[in-house]
Formats: sequence, structure tokens, C-alpha cells
Amino acid sequence: MKIPNNVKIGWRNYTVKMVEERRDETGQVLDGEIDFVNHIIYVDKTQDSDEQIIAFLHEVVHGIFNAQCHSDWRDNEDLVEGISEGLFQLMKDNTKIFS
Repeated sequence: MKIPNNVKIGWRNYTVKMVEERRDETGQVLDGEIDFVNHIIYVDKTQDSDEQIIAFLHEVVHGIFNAQCHSDWRDNEDLVEGISEGLFQLMKDNTKIFS
């Protein structure tokens, strides 16, 4: 899977930016991050390609839950991570469907 430069989630268009060492407010390096206000998804480009895809999917899932007004799901990292990891594995195991 190639990470796109833009992705539409609900009615919002998000720009996807590949960055290095984006950090949260505590200084922890983030694999990815979604900015709901400015409609930007950040993915750490220093990760290997599979990890970049998982980070992208993870942020997209946050975006889907946000678009559907499920803030309790949107902020549930375990739920979001489980879905993004599951989607990634589905794509890896079924390459003919997702080529």
C-alpha cells in the first residue's frame, strides 16, 4: 500500500504529511497524529514502511470515528489500535483484493 498525499474522511479532505520526530506535549515521539482542526494527518517517515502504513491507518480510524461523532471511540487508543492493526493484517493477507 502506498500512503496517499490526501485522503477524504467523511466530508473532510485531509492532507497527509510524512514528517520526522513529531512529539506530543510530553515530548514522546509519535508514530502518527491527526489534526482534526487543520485536517492534516502526520506520519513518522523514519519508521519502516509497514509501520508507516499502520500509523496512517491508525490516524484514519481516529478520523472516521471523529467524522461519525463517536468521540468516546475516537479517543480510545486500544480500540483504534486494534482496528488499524486488524485492517493492516487483512490487507497484507489479501493482497489481490487491496492491490
